[in-house]
Amino acid sequence: MKIRCLALLCALAVVATACGSRLSDEELATGGGTASASAAPGGTGGEQGAGITNEGDEGPMVGTLPVPCGEGEAPPGAVPAGETGVSQDEIKIAVISDRAGQIKVPTAGIEESVQAFVDWCNGYGGINGRKLALTKIDSKLFSHLEATQEACNAGVWAIVGSGSVSDNQGAQAMVDCGLVEVPAYTATTAKADSDRLVQPLPNPSATFNSAPAVYQVDNHPEAVKKAALLWGGIDTARSQAERIKEAYEKVGFTFVYEKETEVIQENYIAEAKAMKDKGVQYVNFVNSTAEAVKLLKDIETQKVDPEVIELGQQYYDPQLLDAGSAAEGVVVQLNTVPFEDADESPALQAYLDAYDQLGAKIEPTSLGVQAWSAGLLFATAVKSLGDDLSRDSLLAALKDVHEWDGGGLHGTSDPGANKGAPCLAFTQVVDGAFARLYPEEPATFDCNADYAIPLEGDYGEGAKAKGN
Repeated sequence: MKIRCLALLCALAVVATACGSRLSDEELATGGGTASASAAPGGTGGEQGAGITNEGDEGPMVGTLPVPCGEGEAPPGAVPAGETGVSQDEIKIAVISDRAGQIKVPTAGIEESVQAFVDWCNGYGGINGRKLALTKIDSKLFSHLEATQEACNAGVWAIVGSGSVSDNQGAQAMVDCGLVEVPAYTATTAKADSDRLVQPLPNPSATFNSAPAVYQVDNHPEAVKKAALLWGGIDTARSQAERIKEAYEKVGFTFVYEKETEVIQENYIAEAKAMKDKGVQYVNFVNSTAEAVKLLKDIETQKVDPEVIELGQQYYDPQLLDAGSAAEGVVVQLNTVPFEDADESPALQAYLDAYDQLGAKIEPTSLGVQAWSAGLLFATAVKSLGDDLSRDSLLAALKDVHEWDGGGLHGTSDPGANKGAPCLAFTQVVDGAFARLYPEEPATFDCNADYAIPLEGDYGEGAKAKGN
């Protein structure tokens, strides 16, 4: 039971990030994965891979983004005196993540994706001729403070592509030691709103992407008037459920049934019967994928038959399909281009190609895609600096990036202003597999600035890590 609860804590931490991992319990526990890296043949670095083209006046492109790595227009010069982690030849970075092991972790594939990026970038000559050197640090689920302190003492210049369940623990320590971080994702407010952090897909606590709710109101106007929201009895899930409720109500939802469940339950028969009695036509659930499978099966056996069952990004996971016929028709949010669309996404093909060259035992994950996007964002900012490689200059360059989609890996965000991607893509379970639902065109998202709405509730904004 202890291992199961720790596993669920990990899964629920990702609930708050809007960044699912797409790994099943068994796959995460054993270091397995989902998408096949071998599906994207080709070379890395100087060899042009499947997702790299020579289009554009700026040289090779990774998707729609100029490759930020290369020898540079001139040999590297001297860097600012006293700056830690950079030299004429090298840029030292670290990645902090919870490594896959006996207990499942939602961050499997992050460390491997950053290594793939480093190898890929160095194959082009580094950034302006400076090679990247990577230090890998394990935050061990609940040791993020110790991991951050290790990064602070490791002589690295920045943290890139990171992601940890308990990232609030070391948030202030990272700021205090002067590091800059470009993470794959953040799990807590303390980290998400940190003063020295810029991420490719921001997750600010005071705003919410209402795009899924708007879609449901437009396409299922009657169902949203009889909505149900269930969540597991843990702070992370509870907070996310509260944010969903506020945001969805603002765009027209009426919740007729709300229930906090046990973190792990034997079944959801009572909840299913209660929803049937209430005439529920829309269901949203915030918990682990394993619990969602139980809920779906009980909804089916109790003949609740809601018009819509909508689940968050963390349920883009083959384990959901274990629900069999009970999962048919379920819609799941996406925040990166799904692996099913890889043939239509040069940016995703480039990631898969580089990852394949790494030969990792853990197969690619959607969080790994976000780590790759973080690497691209970091390298793009560093390239713009030339020899002015101070951490403050790096942070300023990152904060000057206000449109970012990783070359087409995800919807367009505003990293510099800490604004997430106000975008939507839905996949749906059809005939026992994930299939794109909306938008219909592969590798696309429906994005609209109006989808980002402010939240009035107190979701911990005051906990962010602040500089002096």
